[in-house]
Amino acid sequence: MMKRILAVLMVLAVLIVALPVQAADTLRRGSQGSEVIELQTALKTLGYYTGDVDGVYGKSTEEAVKAFQRDASIKVDGVAGDMTLSRLYEDNAAKSGTSIVPMIIEEGMQVLEPVPSAQPAAAEAASLASYKKLTSGDSGEGVTMLQNVLKELGFYTRTVDGVYGPSTVAAVKAFQKANDLTVDGIAGWRTLEALDAARIPGLSADVVSFLEKMAEESGAVNGTLVLTKNGVPFVTWSFGDTDENTCYRIASITKWVTAIGLMTLYDQGRLDLDKDISEYLPFKVRNPGWPNTPITARMLLSHTSSLSPDATNYHPKWARIGKNGYDPIFKEAVEPGTKYAYADYNGALFGCLIEAITGESVQNYLDRMVFKPLNLTAAYTPKLLPDGTATKDLLNAKGKAAITVKQDRNRKFNNRADPEGNNGYTVGKLYINAASLTTLAQMMLNGGILNGTRILKEDTVALMEADQPGLAESRYGLSTVRLPMFARGTWYGHQGRYSGLSSNIYYQRETGITLALIMNGYEQKLEDNVVLPAVTLLRNMEWLEKTVLPANPS
Repeated sequence: MMKRILAVLMVLAVLIVALPVQAADTLRRGSQGSEVIELQTALKTLGYYTGDVDGVYGKSTEEAVKAFQRDASIKVDGVAGDMTLSRLYEDNAAKSGTSIVPMIIEEGMQVLEPVPSAQPAAAEAASLASYKKLTSGDSGEGVTMLQNVLKELGFYTRTVDGVYGPSTVAAVKAFQKANDLTVDGIAGWRTLEALDAARIPGLSADVVSFLEKMAEESGAVNGTLVLTKNGVPFVTWSFGDTDENTCYRIASITKWVTAIGLMTLYDQGRLDLDKDISEYLPFKVRNPGWPNTPITARMLLSHTSSLSPDATNYHPKWARIGKNGYDPIFKEAVEPGTKYAYADYNGALFGCLIEAITGESVQNYLDRMVFKPLNLTAAYTPKLLPDGTATKDLLNAKGKAAITVKQDRNRKFNNRADPEGNNGYTVGKLYINAASLTTLAQMMLNGGILNGTRILKEDTVALMEADQPGLAESRYGLSTVRLPMFARGTWYGHQGRYSGLSSNIYYQRETGITLALIMNGYEQKLEDNVVLPAVTLLRNMEWLEKTVLPANPS
């Protein structure tokens, strides 16, 4: 009898674990337990709750929730749903500097483990010495980098093919002779260290002064900058106890990175850019003002979908859209495709489409198709970053914590395909560093390929940068902004802004330059919708290049 009872209990436990975790996110009058204790504690910290922290969601707790909802401009219903809890815990973290968000462990959650690589990560590609030794007969990304550096320094004039042949041996010997090294044509660690030192010159006092003034005038607490030309860094500069490998919650650049993943489905023939997205999704997406006009992926990616810039509820009840004014997430006077308006919710639907089409979580799909092939350090939650990854909290305009890494780490993360439930991740929650953003920009600059690894077709990269046929004129191609107002050509990429953090990733075909800039904890000022530090750098790019690389003026 006891064995039978234990067996029944085990079955019940499995069934309970298999239930969707989402239901636990909503707390209401009558709820009890540790999650209510945490809710009451957070409300008490912010001054909304004065009763006993007893874990019972009674009238006083409900009234405290309503008071918070009124102040936060959230629907006032006394129910602590996903949006209320997110805002509450964010505000609590900002006040206390810590997070009390409960850690919800999802049993059976699939997590892709990092794949060991014989080569250094692309994010570490600034260091040739990390390869230890390269010699005749070798091939791959290390040799490609070696050839690029030798070419940049004027010792190698042949095609960069990633093969350590006679011409590479001759170039190494010439470099060794010029630098009083053993002339053997083998790039051992002494030669590689000398190449590292030669290719990234120390920044002059003028350049350092320029960068420090830019940071000081912004008021930012920390940040990092990486500039490359033809794949080789020429400025790597950081401040505030950070460097190019520090991961930030990168805000709207999340959309650009996710869009790259989405366009791999276009390359595979699994996504038709002009097909009604409702045919892919488990819910119907329609502007209630234009019920017969399909909304397409091309519209989402170019921000011409008629979704409202003011829409903030990423988990609406789609069957009720447009009924009695419920969740007005569309501009109902605008027909889809006829007007450009940047809206966060477009990016939310990128993730929906990826998960609906692939049956994989957006994290696992991007891991498989983009992050791991390019050796990027990137994840839609910090809990999936490699152990030891340096991170920074997202700060507000006064330099105080707005969203802490600890808070994001303690939030539940559903790493299974859930097109309706997971889409908020792809609006702005990606954690990534400047080195990895630089790698992505270099891949786009190279026409979708980097170090022999193709991510996108060359025509697809061009399509992402171009005007979209049949749609309203947009500043964006396909989730790729165009900045034509600076010297020497158009810059392509994306900007992210949230609270006091700004992020920028751009590349310019005419010069072969990429820019990755992250600034954190300052009051952003804009010029033509671009943050001023980025404007300052883009306006002075030719001076920076010629000052740092005087032997290679453009």
